[in-house]
Amino acid sequence: MIKIFRQIRYNLMSENKTGRYFKYAIGEIILVVIGILIALGINNWNEKRQNRNEEKITLTKLEKDLTADFSQFNYYKQTFRQIDQLHIELYRLVQGQLPADSISEPVLIRRSLYFTQLVDSDFKKDIPAINNKKIDEALTKYTRRVKDMEVLYSIQLESMINNRLKPLLYESEVYNPKSWFSLEKKGFSKDLTYTSINGKNIVDKERFIALAKTNKFQQLLFELNAKWHEFNDRLDQVIEANENFKDLITSELKNY
Repeated sequence: MIKIFRQIRYNLMSENKTGRYFKYAIGEIILVVIGILIALGINNWNEKRQNRNEEKITLTKLEKDLTADFSQFNYYKQTFRQIDQLHIELYRLVQGQLPADSISEPVLIRRSLYFTQLVDSDFKKDIPAINNKKIDEALTKYTRRVKDMEVLYSIQLESMINNRLKPLLYESEVYNPKSWFSLEKKGFSKDLTYTSINGKNIVDKERFIALAKTNKFQQLLFELNAKWHEFNDRLDQVIEANENFKDLITSELKNY
């Protein structure tokens, strides 16, 4: 093709047809520019298609991670209900509204959480850029709510459990070391519950109830319950954001 163009230019110059030569040259330049634009357009199209495919893979993974996180949040919710129930029982016991044998597993009083959700504040650092503005904005909003929940728990609630509640339990000698060290398995089961500890008298019930009846413990119980409820409010917001975000991704994936 280049040889043909070159031959045409040579013939026009040899025939002294300068005007036609310049018109041809301009036409040739236009053809070259059009060719370059077409090539760039094809390249951009391929790049956009590749980016959308990568983004689709990212969104599909994100949808799965949100589903896994939802299960984790339900575990937090279950834990809150158990602890809240124990708090209410301990208050009603002091008020003479419940018998001592109706108290739930005492070891729940020192229960704490650990956060393992997949979509957290660092999630955006580990994925390619998301060009979908709706998804990007929803991801930012969601991770911010998760972060708010974690901060409230770690700075306020967990600090209160570790620095005030657990030392009080220790000082009051409510723990039963013999029961603890006789356990073959010390910790959580696969469903993240205390199945190996419940009913094993890890916390001596009589001593624990005696402690619960003190004014010092009741004051601390008030603070703990208030913070657990504040955490639960944040958790409800995260669960709602999780569901809305997941629905958005499911809807947006239909366009890919």
